[in-house]
Amino acid sequence: MELHTDRLRIIPLNAENLSLLIANQKELTSKLSLHETDILLDVEIQSAMKVRLAKLLEDEQNFVWYTNWIIVLKSQNCIIGGIMLKGRPNNNGEVIIGYYTFPTYQGNGYMTETILTMKKWLLSQLDVKYVIADTERDNIASHRVLEKAGAIMYKETKELLFWRFSQSI
Repeated sequence: MELHTDRLRIIPLNAENLSLLIANQKELTSKLSLHETDILLDVEIQSAMKVRLAKLLEDEQNFVWYTNWIIVLKSQNCIIGGIMLKGRPNNNGEVIIGYYTFPTYQGNGYMTETILTMKKWLLSQLDVKYVIADTERDNIASHRVLEKAGAIMYKETKELLFWRFSQSI
């Protein structure tokens, strides 16, 4: 299963491929016939991936809900970032996402394109009423991405802003 836009492929990683992303990105790119880049996951993202992998291993049949989906730029056939689903819809129909774009590829609209595509797919799934994202207060670039994609900021804490897409948007 993959999602596509004109410029991107968005591919959910099964347990084996997510393990490779964490431990051996070069082997993953080779296995998926992608071009290798020198860009590696930073420690924070690797840590998030390990959490995703632990959750995925608890329910491998439904891996798409617990994994990282890599974002592949079609023109270069390489990984430029990722978007994570943090579990199946909760009792309120909410699905939480997290995302990252490698610095070399930021500022080109790739994440907005990815979020719009993922939002459309998620909101077409049974039991999904809302797609939620949280951002740090000072992450202005992420705020802009969410605003461009049509998210509404609906809650805030001292550290975070919470954004939501719904079926009516």
